[in-house]
Amino acid sequence: MYDLLIVDDEKSVVDSLALTIPWEDYGIQTVHRAYSAKKALEIASKHAIDILITDIRMPEMDGLELIEQIRHFARKIICIILSGHDEFEYAQKAIQYQAMNYLLKPVDISALIDTVVSAIRYIESEWKEISSFQRIQHTLHANMPLLRNQFLNDLLQNRRVHNHFLEERLTMLELPFKPNDSFMMMVVRLEEDFSGYDLRSLSLLEYAVTNIAEEVFQNLFSLWHCISEQGYLVFLINSNDPKAFELVDSYAVRLQNHVQKFLKGALSICLSQIRTFPNNLSELYQASVSSINRNVGENKSYFIIVDEKAADAEGHPLINLYEPPLLPSLLESGNWDEALDKINRILSIGDPTKEPSRDQQFTVLLYLSSSFAISFRSPKETVEELLGEEFDLLLRRKSHLSSQRIFLWAEKMINMLRAKATHHLEDAHQQIASKVRSYIQAHLAEGISLQTVADHVCLHPVYLSKVYKTVSGETIGDYLYRLRMERAAYLLLNTDLKIAEVSSQLGFLAPPHFIKIFKKNYGTTPHEYRSR
Repeated sequence: MYDLLIVDDEKSVVDSLALTIPWEDYGIQTVHRAYSAKKALEIASKHAIDILITDIRMPEMDGLELIEQIRHFARKIICIILSGHDEFEYAQKAIQYQAMNYLLKPVDISALIDTVVSAIRYIESEWKEISSFQRIQHTLHANMPLLRNQFLNDLLQNRRVHNHFLEERLTMLELPFKPNDSFMMMVVRLEEDFSGYDLRSLSLLEYAVTNIAEEVFQNLFSLWHCISEQGYLVFLINSNDPKAFELVDSYAVRLQNHVQKFLKGALSICLSQIRTFPNNLSELYQASVSSINRNVGENKSYFIIVDEKAADAEGHPLINLYEPPLLPSLLESGNWDEALDKINRILSIGDPTKEPSRDQQFTVLLYLSSSFAISFRSPKETVEELLGEEFDLLLRRKSHLSSQRIFLWAEKMINMLRAKATHHLEDAHQQIASKVRSYIQAHLAEGISLQTVADHVCLHPVYLSKVYKTVSGETIGDYLYRLRMERAAYLLLNTDLKIAEVSSQLGFLAPPHFIKIFKKNYGTTPHEYRSR
């Protein structure tokens, strides 16, 4: 369904076109009315107008100027010009402003309707073309670097991708990797030599470094790189020749030398051992960052082989605890399953070799309790009551701590949060639907539109439509139509009001339109219905 805006400084012209033509029969959902160009601009800035019908001669701003102004923020709007002046120069300018049609007053209603229907067909064909496979392919190709960057970041943050989706994504992004390929990870940090650059220049430098890396490695290797959320340049390196991996360290040193020579700055590089894609990417990345942080000082350029044994000697760090997305953010946004998955990974459920120590489990317990306490925010219960007796037991009897006990308690808390959020949402939606019905019943005699109802409940029309239909099973338009017809039948059978008066009480400003709608619903005219 589409939005139509009618503009003319003659109020009678606007009202006549808006109210006497059954626009909904032709695919128009909302008809907006403006009696000046200024008001038209205000409406167009707040609503997604698809079609504009405008007079050409108006005070303050003529129709052509209005079209030019509106196209600044509604480039695809279809424009139809009305004029009482049959002058060639106006028609010529209308063509220049890409108006779909130029109609003379008094308006031929059939010609106007035909033009609007043609406009709708044009809009539909244009959007079909925009959403076509070729356009999608073009857009995908244009955004390929960004998509590759984001996908690698997702893997580094241990955002799970099911195996049957992984190969599909790798193919779609034209990446030279597939599951079980051998690869090495190279993590790069730009050192203090580059600290004087502003953020914009630093982004250009990162781009320059990746270009140099591509140039250095291109003969034997394929690279997939991203800039991690912590600001490191991360490269995955693979090759069709297994023996080529023996040369990666020399190529990495060559990258350092080229950056020093051409960009006048130092890089610290941490290189991993040969691994199998995509196993443990997140852990390998964190181990590389830890190696850089342990070994690199100010204004120094290091080449490091990641020391995974040293990382193991420090114990299994809770690397997932403070990795984005943070648990409070997941709870706040209602991503319950992802929150449970994150807790599962933190506690290494199902992998005894990585189970956190008791102290680490206690740290996790405290972290989870603070996250849950923030999310509950109940004025009726204390934090202790919300967290429950199980938390108190785990807190007091540390010897009872285990990853499985903590996870089961956390799962119970998340299910409580999920149920509370669902109930709150359903209750809020019911209240919105009740407000909509009350407003329509109280303003039935007025010109009610989806926008006026949405303004009353302070929601976007599209969102309001979805909420109302979810709650009631019908659209707001269906309810308004049904209420009007039921009220019309009652007034016709129980009052002596004239047909025009009934029409007015139901918000139909044009009785012929009311008669047409009534007959369409009941199969008889209002007069015949009353006489039965």
